[in-house]
Amino acid sequence: MPIKNIALLGFMGCGKTTVGRLLARKLGFRFLDTDSLIEEKSGLSIPQIFERFGEKHFRKLETQVLEEVASWKKLVLSTGGGLPMKDENWKLLQEKFLTVFIEVPFETLWRRIAADPGRPLLRRYPRKDLLEKLYLERLSRYRQADVIISAGESTPEEIAEAIIDHAQADC
Repeated sequence: MPIKNIALLGFMGCGKTTVGRLLARKLGFRFLDTDSLIEEKSGLSIPQIFERFGEKHFRKLETQVLEEVASWKKLVLSTGGGLPMKDENWKLLQEKFLTVFIEVPFETLWRRIAADPGRPLLRRYPRKDLLEKLYLERLSRYRQADVIISAGESTPEEIAEAIIDHAQADC
């Protein structure tokens, strides 16, 4: 039985895109990043979308992109950190993908993302405590994923291999 499409979930900075590219290459799957696809379709960067149209519009674009790619085959999808929070997105992810949460401790995430100007949510959550609150709000949804990979000290290669092991066992 073939391996199901895989959706990578997790907070910004957890390594979804890096791991996703590696995983897709190893499986011979196509790799897509929802944020990159939104940028490509809109002609705007994620920070520009947030600035011009707001987060609500961005979340609508996320849903549109997810609906578009959900029926594709042999796909590794890196989702935006907030994408799984919308119930209709979560339902589609559960139906069409093996969902994988890449779990990284908040302190590690904070070190990775604190100085990144390409993270529009840092404008809304500029302090560590505010961003941690958002992380904790999302954590319960992330933990509903089919597979949870604790990735604090693991390399992207090790994470990809662990996901492959789970995906093969799932099919």
